[in-house]
Amino acid sequence: MSVTPEISDHIYSGGMPEEQARISEVLSVPVNEPQLLIWRYAEPAIIMGRSQRPDDSMLQRGRDRSIPVQQRGSGGGAVLAGPWMLSVTLFLPTDHPAAELGIIDIFKWFEAAWLEVLLDNGVTCRSVDEAMINTSKVRAKQEGVEWACYAGLSHGELVSLQGRKLLGLAQIRKRNGVALVSGLHLSPCNWSLLAEVVVNQPELGENLQRLNSDCFTLSDKSADALLLPLVSDLRDRMTVACGELLTI
Repeated sequence: MSVTPEISDHIYSGGMPEEQARISEVLSVPVNEPQLLIWRYAEPAIIMGRSQRPDDSMLQRGRDRSIPVQQRGSGGGAVLAGPWMLSVTLFLPTDHPAAELGIIDIFKWFEAAWLEVLLDNGVTCRSVDEAMINTSKVRAKQEGVEWACYAGLSHGELVSLQGRKLLGLAQIRKRNGVALVSGLHLSPCNWSLLAEVVVNQPELGENLQRLNSDCFTLSDKSADALLLPLVSDLRDRMTVACGELLTI
């Protein structure tokens, strides 16, 4: 793990396997205070949901393209992480008021911070409702991309005004603490690469591209221009929401 020289010491640049190992490490002992892990992926990698099982063919396609494929501790579908994505994980003690919220309500609590910060930084977006969530699941299946995390919508996630997904959320609940995981597309993702490695159908990338958006498209601000103010504002907002916050 290394810190890129042009950004804050609190933003890590490293591989997705390193990030997943760090999340597991934090949750391996009791979480005694709210903690924030901010990660900018240095290279592409695919992370599958907890219930997904990468087969030998998928792993070989990943190796052929120098893209590691692994599972994560939270549910959901396949994600192509890379320099275009910002990952922010909030760890909470089990007795924190937010951690005691239900699965949906804690997502909405986290969403409120993200929505305020993105709007303040000129990224036009909005929340999703139950009808949008249900419609997205039907559409993802019809278009053959239900295996992808960013093909469908869920509670607490954010979309463009046209309904294209921008921010994805997941959560991990363990005896030692709760982790709220968020993935924000700062710039466009290579959706065809994800579809090629996961299902050997790169043409399905066009379907995923139609379902998704990114901060650059919505604000005309590059990832590097947006990164520092976005992270600073989110850290401030979460400090207020949590009462105290350690950035790790």
